[in-house]
Amino acid sequence: METITEHLKEVNLVEISTSKTNPRSDFNEQSIQELSESIKDNGLLQPLLVRPIAKGYELVCGERRFRACKRIDMESVPVQIKNLNDQEALEAQIIENLEREDVHPLREAETFRLMIDKGHFRIEDIAIKIAKSEKFILQRLSLNNLNAEWKKLFYRDDINLSKALIIARLDKRYQKEVAENASDWSGGIKSAKQLQSYIDSNITALLSKAVFNPLDENLIRKAGACIDCPKRSGANGSLFPDVKEDDRCFDHLCFASKTEKHIQSEIDRIINTAESIYLIRSKNQDMDGELSEKLKKLDIKVLVNYDDFETIHGEDKRKHKIQGFWLNGYDRGHYAAIKLTKKQEEALLDPKSKACVNVQIEKINARAKRMLELDAEKVHKRIIETMCETEELTVLGKHTYSDATEKVGRLILWNALSWPKKEHYGKLLEIDKYETEGASGLLKRLMELTKDDMAIIINNVGFDAFKSSLPIHSEALALRSLAESFGSIPIADFETEQKAIADKRLSRQKERIAKLKNSVKS
Repeated sequence: METITEHLKEVNLVEISTSKTNPRSDFNEQSIQELSESIKDNGLLQPLLVRPIAKGYELVCGERRFRACKRIDMESVPVQIKNLNDQEALEAQIIENLEREDVHPLREAETFRLMIDKGHFRIEDIAIKIAKSEKFILQRLSLNNLNAEWKKLFYRDDINLSKALIIARLDKRYQKEVAENASDWSGGIKSAKQLQSYIDSNITALLSKAVFNPLDENLIRKAGACIDCPKRSGANGSLFPDVKEDDRCFDHLCFASKTEKHIQSEIDRIINTAESIYLIRSKNQDMDGELSEKLKKLDIKVLVNYDDFETIHGEDKRKHKIQGFWLNGYDRGHYAAIKLTKKQEEALLDPKSKACVNVQIEKINARAKRMLELDAEKVHKRIIETMCETEELTVLGKHTYSDATEKVGRLILWNALSWPKKEHYGKLLEIDKYETEGASGLLKRLMELTKDDMAIIINNVGFDAFKSSLPIHSEALALRSLAESFGSIPIADFETEQKAIADKRLSRQKERIAKLKNSVKS
């Protein structure tokens, strides 16, 4: 039977080089000093594991012992020599690192990530190799997601493993937010329960309470359906074992974006289809200013709770049911069964009267007009979203200079002019020549301008933008070049005058320095 002693050899320390793939990167200096003293008294009881390389040997396992031996100036050490390839050496280092009693969970996390990235292990392979559950491996791997600040707190034992796991499953932008609100009354870190409570209230959201459909993959195309999202607690029970209730979303910005998109879509649908659904709001809370202005322009009345209507709780058994859509408050984005107050009912016109019919026709026409505007906005939005993904916009050389490019450039320059200059040059260049054609008329006139016409716009935009730059900057050099091209600015005279002033200043400076040197006692 082959024994370990058959592979032992005494090797000079100078022949051994450390490995660059060792997962362990931190070493406690006091611990190494204590080990040095022990080796000095008792010798090295466990040989180092090395593998032969072109020049000497590479240390595979035992860097802590290696450092301790170097500290007491040992010339040689016993080693076990094995012919290992890179994969085998890495695996030996990983296993040794994981078998340490004092291994930190973050080091385990980094080691498991290294095994997957460099060793091509699968999660189930790691679980079998170290006799741990796949849930254990997954939770350790999640610790790699901690940002630098939380890792530092974890290494210092300012937070324990349960707190670290709670934070690690958050996106780094939310980890920063939690860090800013993590201190308790004594200056320490809140308990795991308190941290979870803050996260549940401010960062995560229950999908069961979403006003939008979590299965809708087209609501925000880039985000897709919530059911396919890894930031959903139900997507991975091993990472979210403490989340007992229904699916919880761990990305409140995405959740909020979907909520806003859904609410806006519902409001537009109610407005544009002239449905018999009232827009309702709470009188005690503010409503979005932009939406309020939009409804005012469309002459759409928003009913106020208690003044104009009351909500009906439970089953609505009325024959003629009335629905409302909440624009603010706790129920924002939800539909509700409502009952109009007597005051509001009295204010309504007889639905069969000519006045009421005329009002309804005006509303339908106004909403139809607004619907066409929204159609144009939706088309424009789709154009913009598609442009973002085209190579013609993002890859150099995919799109050559065209009339469209020139049109964009001229509009950018025109828009960059200050308002007074727009007024002045707009009249000189007849910018409003096709004013009756609206926005397209402005573009049409800009494309008719000659290069000399555009020169006055470009020069003024450049002058306003660069006039405050320092002479060493490219902006100042460009302005100087422009000034030189005018031929009417005596730049050489300016420089001559300033040089004469500088020469006098330098002369006085030399005289003062000479006097100071002569005043020094020999």
